[in-house]
Formats: sequence, C-alpha cells, structure tokens
Amino acid sequence: MSIDIAVWVPDDDAYAGRNVVEDPPGTSTGAGGERSRYELWGSAAARHLGAWFLPQLADITEENRGNLQIAPGQIDAFAQECALLAENVEQLSTATGYRPERVLNYLTTMRQAAERAKAINGGVIIW
Repeated sequence: MSIDIAVWVPDDDAYAGRNVVEDPPGTSTGAGGERSRYELWGSAAARHLGAWFLPQLADITEENRGNLQIAPGQIDAFAQECALLAENVEQLSTATGYRPERVLNYLTTMRQAAERAKAINGGVIIW
C-alpha cells in the first residue's frame, strides 16, 4: 500500500463532511510507500526538524483505516512544514536512508496539493 494525498472541500452532504476534489490530469498523488509512514514522515529526524503534521502518519495504518486530514485553516502551516523539510532534505535523507530526490518528489506533491487546496479554500487529506 502507498500513501496518497488528495484535496477536499467542506461539504455537509459528503462523507465525513468533505468532498474529495478530482485531481487535474497528470497530477501526482503519491506521498510515499507504506513504510515511509514510520521511516520517513514519523522519524525522529522529521520530528527534530519541527514537523508536526507528517509525523502523525506513523499512527495511521491500513488496519485502523485512518487518515491525516488537514483543515483549510491549517493549509499554510502544512505548506510551511513541507518547505522546512525540503530545506533540510539532506539531513532528513541522511537520518532515514531515503534518497533526497525521492523525499523532494514527495514533498513537491504535498506542496502542490496544498496550493490547489488553498486556491479553493479546501483542505488536504493523506491516507
């Protein structure tokens, strides 16, 4: 299983009060493999750098069917976290064993989702 990211907008009629928005053609939605929940996003290195949102992925499993839902009001903070991790990708890469290019690709996908969400006053969901 892999980690995917999507944009959503509040909708009282949709499941759990959100309506997932269709991705534009050619959009990447991959945010890592299942193991990256623990090894990368939930790592001590990510936490040490100040990440708060992404480390929560370590508590979300296929079994508990959870997700990380970032509300519209949290999008700027989420984008800043992604930028912080990107700025420190070498340190994060060294500590986790993930190639810097791979981490940057995941972070780029997340930042692009945050931009799309902000443009429509929506949020981001990662599962």
